[in-house]
Amino acid sequence: MTTKKTATANDLFDQFTTDILKQNDSRHTLLIKHCKELKEAISPKSAKGEQVIRKMAKKLGIRLTAKDVKEVIEEVDAMAWDYEQTPIATAIRYAVSDDKQSVMIDMDNGYVAELAANRVEILDTMPANNDDVYFARPNFQQPMVKPDLTKDELMDGIKKLRQFINTDTNTFYLVVAYMTYLMAHPKAKGVPYPILVIQGEKGSGKSFFCNNVLRALVDPSSISALAMTRKQDDFVITINGMFLAVFDNLRSLTKAQSDLLCTTATKGSTAKRTLYTSTDLTLMELHSPLVLNGIHDFIKESDLASRCIQVLLHQMKESERRPEQELKADLEAAMPEIFGSLLRLTSKVMAELPNVEVTDSARMMDYSKWLAALENVWGIKESKLQKVYQANVKSLMASGTVDDSLTIALKKLIEETGKGKAWKNTPSRLLEKLQEYENDTYLPRGAAALTSKLKGQESSLNANGVYFKIGRDSERYVMVSGKPLAA
Repeated sequence: MTTKKTATANDLFDQFTTDILKQNDSRHTLLIKHCKELKEAISPKSAKGEQVIRKMAKKLGIRLTAKDVKEVIEEVDAMAWDYEQTPIATAIRYAVSDDKQSVMIDMDNGYVAELAANRVEILDTMPANNDDVYFARPNFQQPMVKPDLTKDELMDGIKKLRQFINTDTNTFYLVVAYMTYLMAHPKAKGVPYPILVIQGEKGSGKSFFCNNVLRALVDPSSISALAMTRKQDDFVITINGMFLAVFDNLRSLTKAQSDLLCTTATKGSTAKRTLYTSTDLTLMELHSPLVLNGIHDFIKESDLASRCIQVLLHQMKESERRPEQELKADLEAAMPEIFGSLLRLTSKVMAELPNVEVTDSARMMDYSKWLAALENVWGIKESKLQKVYQANVKSLMASGTVDDSLTIALKKLIEETGKGKAWKNTPSRLLEKLQEYENDTYLPRGAAALTSKLKGQESSLNANGVYFKIGRDSERYVMVSGKPLAA
């Protein structure tokens, strides 16, 4: 290292106190940048981390070469191990306060928002007693708009949002519920996240909704949308590097991808060998809000459909089309009021949440309970939104397999058997019968594959009016009917 003053390398290392140097749960070293409004956790091996180190050296009059920076990183990594501190947890965009009573939102514009039951505050300094709240800021993260909290009428901002979401009214309510649910539930709370599935024909505004409306309000980013990867490791790194992940232009999903999405929605983890070791394992969390966008019916598995909210966007009439820049300008003007209304609505639902019970159960019960609380806040007839959500899931289950050869063949079998009657025979005979109706190229290849697919798509088949029962008398059998069968 070369110096302009008398500072030495030891003087630089003395700057890395326990307030500056931390480790996370994976024992990776982090530099803590004390901003005016919050504490930002930065990897020293990142470009931003190198910048922090160079600035610290510059204040001491020390000029670092690339080799020097590498040596400093290695040294501070060793120092972090020597400090033996309790590992810290970092959050992206949304964090839980130390007392667990509020949500802290990194607006990335010099302010933090504190969101609690019946209370929203925009602060320029992190509230006291939040020593354990640390934020990570991806380099693609963008500032949130400063919300307007001065309006008397809460619903005015929600009404302004309505014009930018080209769907039916009931689905619009589910979207508002989804956005407020995300704002109230940082990843640290560990609750399941419903997967938002955006579908519509060309010209229905899917990209505008995902990139300019949903992402801009919940988690602004310079990354507009992502391609769905087939590699699990790439997927895990992606969802753990941001709060809200939006995957664009999906056409189909493999069974493995479908299972991965299911695990991510309800929270799980995956393990892999730690780099440069032979026995150590590194656990990677699978837990993130997800948005899937596409024209085609790519949700085929019942298990995945039960975790989703389907948003069908209407194709706009030619006479109603407007230039995107004009739409963006109108949205930008309305954004402070819309964001303010969403924050205030979230705080009211948070206050109501302990007082409600779910009347219409669903796979994603936490979201159903949020809908129940929202019904109370909006004064909507009890369970109306919950029933809308149930119908939404059932519709997605049906649409995902309605054109599937197996569904079509089973419906033809039911029709031939006769209304109210049940067809019963072995799985092998069922497959042979189905091959009479549909090309066997598009049907399961064997009896075992058939029964496996029936079980995997049971809810979707039920939604299409196909019911079955698998059992054993003298031999294994499958019973198929157009109405529910007794267990």
